[in-house]
Amino acid sequence: MMTKTIVVLANSVKRSGRCLAGKEVVRVGNNWKVGKWIRPVTTSAGGEVPLYLMTRALGHDPRLLEVLEIPLEHDVPLPDQPENWLLDNSFKVESWKFLGHLQWDKTPELLDKPRQLWSDSASGPRRVKEGYPRAMPEAASLYFVKPEKIGNISVWSEPNHPSAAYRIKKRRVATICYAGIWHECDIDDPGFAERYYSKFPSVNEPPIHVHLSQPDSTLVSLSVTGAYHGHHYKIVAAFFEPPA
Repeated sequence: MMTKTIVVLANSVKRSGRCLAGKEVVRVGNNWKVGKWIRPVTTSAGGEVPLYLMTRALGHDPRLLEVLEIPLEHDVPLPDQPENWLLDNSFKVESWKFLGHLQWDKTPELLDKPRQLWSDSASGPRRVKEGYPRAMPEAASLYFVKPEKIGNISVWSEPNHPSAAYRIKKRRVATICYAGIWHECDIDDPGFAERYYSKFPSVNEPPIHVHLSQPDSTLVSLSVTGAYHGHHYKIVAAFFEPPA
C-alpha cells in the first residue's frame, strides 16, 4: 500500500457510488506542487467508490478543493481512462486523511489547458466515438478548465423509452464552449444539484433553467464516460463557482 495526496476536483454520481477524482499535490515548503490526475477506483475495470466508505473514513462526503490523503495499491489505467488508480483493497478507513482546503485563488494552478476537448463532429456535441480518448495526442478522460462561455443549464424530466427499466428519464444538461467548440454535457455534480434543483421537476412541470451568479468566472471539471453502445458521453463532473 502507498498513499497519495489529491485535491478533489470531482466527486460525481456514478451508478450506486461516486467517481472521485483529483490532481496529485505534493507539499513543497508552504505551497503545493500540482501533479497528474488520479481517479481512485475499486476494481481494475474502473469500479466506483462507495459513498459510505468515504463518509465513514472522513466523517463527511468529500468536498471540492479539499486536500485528501488516500490509500492506493497501484495504477490501473484503461485505454480510455488512463487516470485510474486502484484503492487499497483493505479499505482501512484510518488511512484516509483530511489535510485541509485549497483556497480559490490557487485554482488557476490546477487548470488544464488542452488545445481542445473531446470533439468528434460526426457524433455531435454530446459524445465521441468509442476509442476517441486513447487516440488523442495525450490520452485523457478528465479535464479541469475555464470555459470560454457557459451556455444553457437546464434540468427537466421526460418519458423514457417503453422498454427502459425506468419510466421517467431525468435530464440535467449544460452547454460549455471551449476553444470555439460547443459541448453538450450531462451534469453529475451532486453539490450543484443540491444548490439548484433539490426538487427535480416532474414530466408535467416546466424545466428548471439554472442561472449562475458569475458564469464568466466559473470553472468546471469535465469527463467522458466509459464506452456505451459505441460512444463516450461528455459529463460535467463538477462546477466551481467563485466565492460570493
